[in-house]
Amino acid sequence: MGREAVAVCHWQGDIAEAKVHLDSRFLQLRGEMRLDLPRAAISDVDLGDEGVLVRTQSGDLMMEFGAVEAARWQKALLKQPPSLAEKLGVSAQTPAFVQGDFQDTTLSAALAGATAADPDKAALLIAVLLREGDLPRASDLALAHPEKHIWMVHQKGKAAVIGDTAIRTHMRGLGFIDSKTSAVSDQLTTTRYRLRTKA
Repeated sequence: MGREAVAVCHWQGDIAEAKVHLDSRFLQLRGEMRLDLPRAAISDVDLGDEGVLVRTQSGDLMMEFGAVEAARWQKALLKQPPSLAEKLGVSAQTPAFVQGDFQDTTLSAALAGATAADPDKAALLIAVLLREGDLPRASDLALAHPEKHIWMVHQKGKAAVIGDTAIRTHMRGLGFIDSKTSAVSDQLTTTRYRLRTKA
């Protein structure tokens, strides 16, 4: 997901060609030059003769594009990325029922004022899978409310007690389809599922 291109990049005296990737959290350079710039660290984005000048507290990054591509990148870099609450689709008007305990400040902030104590009164479901046994409990919740989407939140990488592959295999075996993924925080990620409708 996100925007990608190859550009000649200038950063802190170095010049190199790099693959540039922009997502909701980072501007990343890979290849001959490696760099991870949090979007929150970007103070301004200017169009220059050679391309886009990204201004940060750590220095200015020049990415050489053609004029048309440079304008597109400037617009993308200046656009405010959606919040986690917006990605999940939760708000005071569309509250989520949350199953499972967690200690994640990013997720807590996204859910502040946007939860329902009763799954019947929730617009969608969120299951936090951090322990063995959480997955069948989550799928039971989803099966009990087949008209609602459920976000399956789990740990990233090797630290995950229940990983993405296990969740997908389990849910697809029950007739669910996955339709969207999102990073939650440095530790957590999530995928959205819904019961497949019968033709």
